[in-house]
This record gives sequence, structure tokens and C-alpha cells, in this order.
Amino acid sequence: MKNPKNNSLLNRIVYAVNYFGSNSNLHGIGHVISLSHIPSFKRLCWLSILLGSCWGTFSILREVLDLYTQGSVSYSVDTNYLSWNTPFPTVTLCEQLDTDRLRSYLAAKKLPPTMLAFFRDVLYYSNQQCKQCTNCKNTTCVDNYIDYVKDYRLKCEDMLNKCWWAGKPYNCCEIFSPLKTEYGPCFAFNSRLTGDGFVRHINRTTGLPSLVFTASRLITLRIHAPDDVVSVKVEKIVTTDTMPLVSELNATLKSEAITSDMSIYRLDPLRRGCLLVQEKPSFAQQWPFKRYSYSACVLYCRAKLQVDLCNCTHHFMVRLNGYSICNVSGLGCLYKNKESLHSNTNCGCPMACEEINYKAVYVSFQREASPVSKELIARGSRGVVRLNTLPTLRVRRHAIRDKMALVVDIGGVGGVFFGASLLSVIEIVYLLCIRRSHSS
Repeated sequence: MKNPKNNSLLNRIVYAVNYFGSNSNLHGIGHVISLSHIPSFKRLCWLSILLGSCWGTFSILREVLDLYTQGSVSYSVDTNYLSWNTPFPTVTLCEQLDTDRLRSYLAAKKLPPTMLAFFRDVLYYSNQQCKQCTNCKNTTCVDNYIDYVKDYRLKCEDMLNKCWWAGKPYNCCEIFSPLKTEYGPCFAFNSRLTGDGFVRHINRTTGLPSLVFTASRLITLRIHAPDDVVSVKVEKIVTTDTMPLVSELNATLKSEAITSDMSIYRLDPLRRGCLLVQEKPSFAQQWPFKRYSYSACVLYCRAKLQVDLCNCTHHFMVRLNGYSICNVSGLGCLYKNKESLHSNTNCGCPMACEEINYKAVYVSFQREASPVSKELIARGSRGVVRLNTLPTLRVRRHAIRDKMALVVDIGGVGGVFFGASLLSVIEIVYLLCIRRSHSS
């Protein structure tokens, strides 16, 4: 049968298909479609075999795709602890409300005592937001409250006395760096979100060093992971996080880490179910952070809700790109919507691919009984934070099916049922479009 150059389009298509069947290396194709004469019974027999192979291919590939899309990630326990470096927890210290000091500050600034409630709400974090801001008067509010916040909040050297890390004395303000939090300006030890992002690790060489500090002011203490941002929604590890003068706090913790293999990095975020530190959630159009963490995402959701309700954010809240902090009327708007702001705090934040959590093993808190000696008053409150032991296991996240495995599975199924490979696909194009045109 010659190539019908002048025949109808249908005849050309039939010829092309038969030519492909006569020259293809795919199993069984040549017994169904071919330029040579093949008995009808033989054609029907091989056609039924090919249809059965197509059904088998479809069934297996459907299961392969289900595994690829739904069962991509698995978890196992890693016990190869000899070479691990475990980050020491971050210790964040914030000043606590001191009403007497606030009254003295107002008197020094020649502000009326009727502004006490207003300044208490704007100088420190308040669950009730700023009630006074809903009905401001000249004797109860000021418009430039941000200037007073910057002037009033304590500096590091005014809050901390002495510090020791791994038994060595340090200048507290060298190891505690300023950190913006939802509680206002604080100071953090060992946080990736401050300075150059340097984090101290412990391992079998360093042993189990501890952090010791003394504070001469009323402070609140929060312990968290180095990647976490400090907000009201961060889980409290230490149940007693306030340290009134003069008190003693000892906190012993243990660490629980989740790590990810490099195979996880080749999966898209939807399939791996977590985000890498350089990624951001798909819904976060005004993402303000440089690193991703679950706590940062929750804080973003809370800030976005403030923007949606009042078109601004609280002055201690993280600022979203393109939006300003609230003025006094904006703070009043936040107060009017406080119920919605406290109830809707999460917009579907995924977990981070690399996480470490700290759990309290032993916490001892003791306040010195009166009368307190002059030495203790000069020393202030004392806190000690340590890990009880080096971790010996951690959870490892790894990919079960990645793109390479999917390609191998598809190639294996095609080879089993049709003897096909990537070269077979190239051959199809060659026989239908190139060789036939040359031979004709």
C-alpha cells in the first residue's frame, strides 16, 4: 500500500496509523494495526489483549498517583545522636507593669494622674486593649503616645544586672539583644530573630551549659525556640512566667526536635505539608518576616485581622507591608472589636519543616520572704535555665514518593504492559511525522 498523497484526509490518517503499527517496537501494536494483511480473528484477539493491558496500566497508575499525592511523607525516629547539635532555648525577658514607677513618670512629665489608665494600656500589652481610647479627652489621652512608649520602656542596662553563660560571666547586654514582641520591646538570649541570627548549640563536646541572670526590675520571662516570635499565642513552657522582686526561678527543660531530609525539599509545600524557613504561606500577601515559623504565621494572622477590622495594627503588633500603626482612634477600634480579635487567631497556618519544642521537666519558683536582706535586694531576681540532658532521639520527616520515584513507577508500568520507554515516545513522533514524510 502506497502513501495516498492525493486521497482524502481519512485515508491519509489510516495510512499513517497502519504505517506506525508496521514499524513500531511496542508489543502487540503491529498485530492490530499494520500495512500488511492480518486476519480479523488475530486482530480481535490482540486488540482484546491490548485493551486489557490498558485497563491494567490505568488501574496501577491511578494507585501510583494516589500514593504520590496523598502518601508522600513519612515519619521515623532518628537515634544517631552522637553528631547532633541542639540549639539552646531562647530566653526572652520583658519588663512588667510597675504602677508606682508609672505614676512617678507621669508626675515627672507633668501629665495628669487621670492618664494613668491610658498609659497603662499603651505602654504595656493589655488583653482588653485600650478602653480609654474609645472616649478620649485632653485629660485622659495624648495623640503622640508612641513617643512616650519609646521614652518610658526600660533599656537593657536598666533591667539586667549580671549574667553567666556556661559558667562564664558576661555583660548582659552583650548576650541579650533587643527584640520586638507583642509585649513591647524585650531582650532575648539566643534568638535567630536578633542581630546576626547567631544561635548557641549544645552537643557532646559542650556538655550541658546553663544560663544564669539577675534582674533589678519586675520582669516577665518566656522560653521558646530560637525561630519563634514572642506573642500571646506562643505556648508557655514555664507556668510561672512573672518574676517579682526578689525571687528565684530554676527551669530545667528537655528538647524535642523534628527534622526533614533533603528529599522533603524536592516536594511542593502542599504535598510535604510544611514550609521551609525561606518560604511563606500562600495566603500571606503582606508577609513581614524573613524566616517562617508557625508562631510567626499565627502572629501574621492576628495582625491581618486587625488590619481587616480597623485598617491598622497595634503599635506592639508586627507591622504588615503597606499598613500603619493605629492612632488613638485606631486603638479604640481595636477595643471595640476585642472579642473578634481574641476568637479568630489562626488562618490555617502550616507547620514548619524544621521545628524544635521545649518541655518543662522541673520548674522551681520561690519568692524571698520578708524581710529581704540588702544583698538580695541589690542582686534582684535570679533565674537559671538549663537542659536536663542531651537529646537521644528526634523525629525525622522524609519523602516516600518524590518526582523521581513517580517517573520510575510510570516507566515500570509502561515497560511491563507495553515494553515502552522514553525512546518509544520518541519513536512514535519519528514514525508518524518524520520518517513517513521522508519515505513517501
